[in-house]
Amino acid sequence: MHRFGAMALFMVFSVAVVAQSTPCTEQQSRQADEATDTLNSWDRVHDWYEKYRQCDDGGPAERVSEAVARNLVDRWETLPRLGELAKECGFRRFILKHLDETLNADDLKKISGNASKRCPANLRSLCRELEMRAEAR
Repeated sequence: MHRFGAMALFMVFSVAVVAQSTPCTEQQSRQADEATDTLNSWDRVHDWYEKYRQCDDGGPAERVSEAVARNLVDRWETLPRLGELAKECGFRRFILKHLDETLNADDLKKISGNASKRCPANLRSLCRELEMRAEAR
């Protein structure tokens, strides 16, 4: 019975790895690019991540980075929702990855400032990560 459990666990992880490494089709790439126009909330960014993360490259990735920046600069008060969604490690890494060199230096400074001065007490860990990532760019 122990072997069966180990085998079942291996199969679950194998399926998860295969699902995450699925290539982005041309149609998905177009859809992902079009969908970047609607990323004005953390829920929408999360939906994009769930549906199109395999297409997170090139133009769509740059537009996702811009959307992440806009949410962190213009809608900082929504950080608690990001905190809820970022409990999912993959999504948290996705957000941090998008604080990248394509972003405006002023936006990165604002994100760092928000993270250091306007962070809710229960989101200190997330804020530290945001601040460190923004300052590293």
